[in-house]
This record gives sequence, structure tokens and C-alpha cells, in this order.
Amino acid sequence: MAVVPQSRLPQAAGGQVSPFEIVDLRAVSGRALAPLFEEEERHWREQLHWDYRPSVEMIRTHVEAHNLPGYAARRQDAVVGYCFFVYEDEKGLLGDLYVLEANRHERPQGDGAGIATLLLQHALETLEHAPPLRRIEAQLLPFGLEPLEPLFRARRFDSFPRLFMYKQLAPRPRPRGGEQTAGHPGDAAGVELHTWDDSYFEPMADLIVDSYCGHVDSRINDHYRSNAGSLRFLKNIVLFPGCGAFQRDASLVALPAPPLAGRVGHRGGGGLLGAVLSSQVARGVGHITQLCVRRRWQGRGIGRRLLQAALGCLAAKGYTGVSLTVTAENSAAVTLYRRLGFEVIKEFSAFARELR
Repeated sequence: MAVVPQSRLPQAAGGQVSPFEIVDLRAVSGRALAPLFEEEERHWREQLHWDYRPSVEMIRTHVEAHNLPGYAARRQDAVVGYCFFVYEDEKGLLGDLYVLEANRHERPQGDGAGIATLLLQHALETLEHAPPLRRIEAQLLPFGLEPLEPLFRARRFDSFPRLFMYKQLAPRPRPRGGEQTAGHPGDAAGVELHTWDDSYFEPMADLIVDSYCGHVDSRINDHYRSNAGSLRFLKNIVLFPGCGAFQRDASLVALPAPPLAGRVGHRGGGGLLGAVLSSQVARGVGHITQLCVRRRWQGRGIGRRLLQAALGCLAAKGYTGVSLTVTAENSAAVTLYRRLGFEVIKEFSAFARELR
């Protein structure tokens, strides 16, 4: 997919290039981005309890291969900001946007647009003019950047406030050998909890589509609207480290217990009543990557029991904290998380726009 050639902003008298320019990220080396990576890793660690190094290594690998679309802000010979995006079939995803703290006050064009705004503007213009794309999505964690929502709004994006929440865990003794997850005290009558295995991929894709039908999160992430998209989303969580290292033994599904199982179906598309998936994002820190319950089973406490069981599994493994993200509009989920001890540590927004 072609990216708009590099552009320079602005030019000084006599046609000389100014000290500031926006360039194609594919013309930049990983070494030039090292100061940004180091500072960004520190912010993720200090503010979100998240080890961002695995993500940085993936970004660095693609930068070094000169195949990652995006832009870099260069001031004289130093890179002071970068953003990248990826193409996923007919959708564009903004992956990251970061500007060095020392340069966030700069307004290279002499107006209110900071470096982050200029980088984002270039990225959005490129995505909007890529003919095959029909949709753009973005979920950027702001670390002291200037407000970016006005630019998204001006370009007709829908905005969805989201919350990054965190809970401290008290380590618990590991379960004795032979104890089963399904025997966790949180189990409800007629419902059993089972540890994740890969036979649940397709049933859970069906569960996600059912759970998020008409839900605000399906407007944020269109993967939730189809089984194929949900399956792709699941495999990204389970097989790749973008949301941390998947923790199989702290990821659970809710299944109907006999005799209910005979009526609902055990492992077919309708068999899963709910699920919770967990990952490790730093030493001793977990992250809940997905929690969902089939619509006709919502309101019966299954989500709470799944989450409590996952938290218990993480605590038994010695984890000292766990995080999750939630859309602020999802008041029932926010209330549940607060009651279980989660606190908001960062607010951000998701953005989405249908192009065609």
C-alpha cells in the first residue's frame, strides 16, 4: 500500500528547508527512534504498569525493514515524534503516536497545531485517500500530548471515551494439585467454568458476535460484528503479544452444566455462555483482554464470576496487579469493575469513521 511521499513544513525564505519536517517513517532508522522508544516505555511502565518493550521490539523490527507505514517528525537531525498505522483488509488502524516530552510545546507552523497534531493529520490524510479502505479506527493512549479530539471531530470521526482501570492484587496460595477451575467457589448453579483451550476459538467468536450485537463496542471495533472478524481478533489476543502474553490458565469459559448442557449445547456455537481472557503485560501484572457474556445470559452474575475466577487465578500465580479497559458508556461494566476494586488510572478515547 503506497504512502504519501515525505512533506516538509514549512520552507524558509529563499526555498531553504526549515529545521522541522515531516518525513515518511520508512525513511527512518530504528536507531533514530531509540530515544522515543525509551521514553515511551517509561511512560507505559510508570503510568499503566505495562512493559511496552515487546511492542517496541515489533515496531523496531518493521521500522528497520522499512515496511511500516507512518510518519516521523524530524527537527534538524533528530527524530522527535512518530506515528504509524497498519492496513487490515479494507480497514486502517492507527497503531501509535508519540512525541518527546521536550518537544511537545513546539508549534512548528506558528499556530495551535503541535507536533502530534501534524503527525496525526498526515496519517489521517493518507488513510482517507487510500482507495480500498472503507473504515479507520484509532485507540491512542495520550501521554501528555496536545488534545487530539478536535482533529478527529473535524474529520467526522465518532468519539468514544474509554477508561484504563487497575486493581492491586493480594497474592494467594496456589491451588493444590488436581483442583479444577470448574470447582471454583464462584461457580453458579447450572454453570461450570473451564480453562481455555484452543477448541473454543470458533465458539467464542460466535459468543463475541452475540454479546456485542447492538453494543457500543461494536461501533468502536468492527471485528465484533462478524464471526470471521471476531476470530481474527481472538487469534491476535491469543497468538500474538500486542496485548501481552496470553495466560491460558487464567482464561476461562462458562459452560452450561448438566442437565442444562443438553438443552444449550456443550461446545457448539451456542454452548459458551461467557468467557474471560487474560494476559501478562509486565512482571506480576495481568490484563483482562476480553470479558463477555451471551446476551440472553447477561444479568445473572456470570461475568462477575468469570472475572473473580480469573483474578483468583492470577493472584494464585503471584500477580500483584491487573488492568483492563472499558468504554465509559458501558455503565454496567464500569460499575462491576469499581465494585471489584478497579480504579481509573487513565482516560482516553477511541475513534472510528466509516469512509464508504
